[in-house]
Amino acid sequence: MELKSYNEMQVKLEQATNDPQGTMALVLRMTMHKDLENLGLFEAKTAKYLLQADHTSPLEHVVYSFLISGVSRSFLAQITRHRMSSFTSASQHYQDYSDYPCIIQVKSDENMQQSLLQSFVDYHQAMQDGTPKWEARQLLPNAAAVNIFWTINARSLINFLRQRLCYRNVPEMQIFADKVMNTVSAHFPELWNNVGPQCFESECKQGRLKCAIGPWRRWGA
Repeated sequence: MELKSYNEMQVKLEQATNDPQGTMALVLRMTMHKDLENLGLFEAKTAKYLLQADHTSPLEHVVYSFLISGVSRSFLAQITRHRMSSFTSASQHYQDYSDYPCIIQVKSDENMQQSLLQSFVDYHQAMQDGTPKWEARQLLPNAAAVNIFWTINARSLINFLRQRLCYRNVPEMQIFADKVMNTVSAHFPELWNNVGPQCFESECKQGRLKCAIGPWRRWGA
């Protein structure tokens, strides 16, 4: 059984809306003008206004698809809470998971390693004894790796990042959210440079659950 850390996950942008600035300029002009010529530019100040005013439905026309690999089944359970997106994941029903790695934070925890190894031994033995894959999978741990294809529009991705960049998330989710933010910021900085968790856009609203780290900072800040 191979162990991999959260930092080894891969987040690859497979598809993204071509010319998101032009798309947003067209959509926004259409709401206010009959004439669709001379669209102009979609600027950062426009994105900031849309976010502050919560006029975010035009952002649904900007869409991203990611290939995600090297994340855990517990991560899959979390990301699918964000219902306004589309998911396809590796199947434990049809696939033999004997060779899939486990995703954990601390590789040096010997007790955890032994428990994970035993679960895969039991899984493999169950199938050797004739248990079908769809039933033997009940022995697999939450740490078992999974590959996911994820498609989401910018409006829903804003909601995702506002929640998942927050320091209160588990390390695996924070690492993933950082990778996604880094990717989409390079694609459409006029929008994404204005997006962050609550403490970045205004102030933390978590009350007594507020983290002790302080306001979230963008990379290099």
